[in-house]
Amino acid sequence: MDKWFNRNWFIKLSSLVIAIMLFLMVNMDGTPNQPGGIPGITDGSRVMEEVALTVYYDEENYVLTEAPETVQVTLRGPQNILTLAQVTQPQQEVYVDLTDKEQGVYYERVQHSGFPSDLTLSIVPMTVRVTIQEKQTVSFPVEVELINEGQMEEGYVVGTPEVTPSTVDITAAQGMIEQIVSAKAVIDLSSRDSSFEESVAVIFYDENGNDLELNADPPAVEVSVPVTSPNKEVPVRLGREGQLPDGMAIDTVRLNPENVTIYGPVEVINDITFVDLPNIDLSEISGDDTFELEVPLPDGVESVSPETVTVDIEVTEEEEREFSDFSIDVEGLEDNQSIEITSPDDGQFDLIVNGSSTLLGRLERSELQALLDVEGLEAGEHEANIEISGPQNLRFPQQGMTVTFIITETPRGSVSQANTNQEKNDEEDNNEEEEPEDDNNEEESENVNNEHDEEDTS
Repeated sequence: MDKWFNRNWFIKLSSLVIAIMLFLMVNMDGTPNQPGGIPGITDGSRVMEEVALTVYYDEENYVLTEAPETVQVTLRGPQNILTLAQVTQPQQEVYVDLTDKEQGVYYERVQHSGFPSDLTLSIVPMTVRVTIQEKQTVSFPVEVELINEGQMEEGYVVGTPEVTPSTVDITAAQGMIEQIVSAKAVIDLSSRDSSFEESVAVIFYDENGNDLELNADPPAVEVSVPVTSPNKEVPVRLGREGQLPDGMAIDTVRLNPENVTIYGPVEVINDITFVDLPNIDLSEISGDDTFELEVPLPDGVESVSPETVTVDIEVTEEEEREFSDFSIDVEGLEDNQSIEITSPDDGQFDLIVNGSSTLLGRLERSELQALLDVEGLEAGEHEANIEISGPQNLRFPQQGMTVTFIITETPRGSVSQANTNQEKNDEEDNNEEEEPEDDNNEEESENVNNEHDEEDTS
């Protein structure tokens, strides 16, 4: 016996016998008890649930709009054939054939193929309702739907998106196309802080906002979304250096544009009230001229729009106007000090202003100031230079004029000459507007009125 187990042919034969016995035992367990039944020959049955139903039709010209997805198939026949049918299942098919049919509703008997011929098939339902409709191709404009805009970074603003292509095609049955209300590309703006481009699938929606699960051609579009950082509009300010040639005055200065938009973090742009342009050297101007200046970026600002400003300067012949008995204002005087300006007398002088006739004609005394700064000076006699200021594009020949004055200590609460001089300038402004009472005043009044007329004309 041991010799037999050592032979290869004996081992192979034993394995084959055992395999056959196991096969018969399994089939006997799944076969109804039939007296005298022979395993492999006894009839049995097998139910196949949810077998996919295939519909054949002219897919180039029609669309399948109605058909059951699955049917139930019951197989009956010899048990060994049922087992074979289970092994060859991928080759089996249940279907209806509408390849020669035009659009319409059909009730078709379900057919089958690939099943062993020794088996009997029962299909439920035996007849199915199938609808095919003629294909239609329609173009729809693509809308961009922006969501979560409130979750963008603080201060950032989204612009108008651009879509490429702007339309998509849909090929479907007329009934499906009639349900389409919109074709949308949905963009999520969460945490966005810069412009971006994104490929987005196109979704078709019905009037209730439901996704119709239709395929667009092309299935996706490219969406470009501009995102603007926080911004603020501020004026630009032109700087000047040097002096115009003698006898020449600036008549008008026009900036185009007068305001620019700066972009950057909120905490940076909130503190900016204007942008300084590069200085223009007046000594190089010999006539009317135009400059194009680049707008510099203030610290922390990311960008500015526009990037350049055009400056148009018109010049004219310089003229002169005198404001008599102009009082000098004083600042920096301590509460317990008083001041007496000894030169010029009474702290007043005849202020000369040079400029174009247009600017001088509408210039008011109240727009001018001659300022003496005495901050930190002790009691005694002093000399210092005054600073004359007024509207732009005017020239003050007496700029930096030296004045002599005496500072004395006074009890606190006394009125200083600084306040008195300011009151004098205000009073003189008012006097220029009063009606004349004599012939001399009539002539002076006529001159003042002429000045006002020139201002209105300009």
